[in-house]
Amino acid sequence: MLKISAQPRARNALWDLLPIVLIVLLALGYVFGVLAFEPDALEGPGDFLPVVLMLAQAVFLLARHRFPAGVLLAVVALDALTLVFSSGEVGTGTIAVMVAVYTYVRAASGRRRYLVPAGLAAADVVVTMFAVQSSAVVPPELIPTFAVARTLLVFGLGVGAAEILGGRARLLEALRERAEAAEREKEHRAEEAVLRERTLMARELHDVAAHHLTGIIVSAQAAHALRTSDPEKSGEYIRQVQGAARTTLDNLRQTVGLLRADAEGELAPVASLENLPTLVAEASAAGADVAFEESGTPRDLRPLAGIAAYRMVQESLANSLRHAPGAARAVRVDYGPTSVRLTVSNDPPRAGAPRAMDKQGSREGYGLIGMAERAALVGATLRTGPDENGGWVNSLVIPDDNTYDDKPFEDNK
Repeated sequence: MLKISAQPRARNALWDLLPIVLIVLLALGYVFGVLAFEPDALEGPGDFLPVVLMLAQAVFLLARHRFPAGVLLAVVALDALTLVFSSGEVGTGTIAVMVAVYTYVRAASGRRRYLVPAGLAAADVVVTMFAVQSSAVVPPELIPTFAVARTLLVFGLGVGAAEILGGRARLLEALRERAEAAEREKEHRAEEAVLRERTLMARELHDVAAHHLTGIIVSAQAAHALRTSDPEKSGEYIRQVQGAARTTLDNLRQTVGLLRADAEGELAPVASLENLPTLVAEASAAGADVAFEESGTPRDLRPLAGIAAYRMVQESLANSLRHAPGAARAVRVDYGPTSVRLTVSNDPPRAGAPRAMDKQGSREGYGLIGMAERAALVGATLRTGPDENGGWVNSLVIPDDNTYDDKPFEDNK
């Protein structure tokens, strides 16, 4: 990881040093050119002043990233000195000015990133016009044009390069932020998916455990109450507790097994309307008898609808045993022409009957929420509430688009 991050740093350092190296090479080239081609033009050490000013600009550019405004002012001032002492005929300081302008525009923000270079450019035009007055190369009538063109070239290239490369850098940064945002969104969705799966798992475990454990508690309470007055009946309740506990364990294993990647063996059949008689028989054995009635022509529900129907009845029976112990209960399934209606009702609680969950500290409300969510999942309609006699009724209406055709396959050809 360190090797990967070290490469961009080394590349950036080389790019930072490249203008300085170029300026130094130009200074040496200037000296070499004067000595090689015009040695008679040298009148004294002052003739090498442009070289000294160029090297000074190179030194200032070393600090351009830390002090972009100060370096820009210093480099422009040194370039002005070069113009004045050379009558505007030596432009060795222009490269340093371009680099300083580029760095400043990239580093600054707001209006000043353009106002400062514009002000220095205006001053540069004035200095150039003054310096070129004594030039033997530039005709007097072209002095204004020369001054403006030179300034536009030097400052314009610096600002233009900063805008182009800065825009590219901003685009890359925006793309990077977008990629990071997409990654965060992906992680957020994954977390939400995990939470949904945990909610489904909790609901499934709640449905299984609440139904069976409620029956176990009621049977255990009954066995405890009859242990001296009716030992035989108490023993029967104890056997029911043992059977219900084994059933609960098996169901919990099946539910948790669905969540395991290494689950082996066959899964239990999907809960559906076919399992209701067994569910009603278990509920009757665990508490008060449960009446079961069907009407209409039976037909199969699709898996999700079957699970929703089964869990509604299961949770309703568990709730009735918890909140109305000893009360008469009934389960009715009506196969209508366009829907299947399941109704679970119970009478008011019997006076003096012990509540199954009085001492358990159970948090109530999750069962009804689970029923409502399952109903919404299959497009069914759930209604819950007290009846006119003081009991409770839960009703689930499942539309026919959640059922299978009851005709044989051959008849549908």
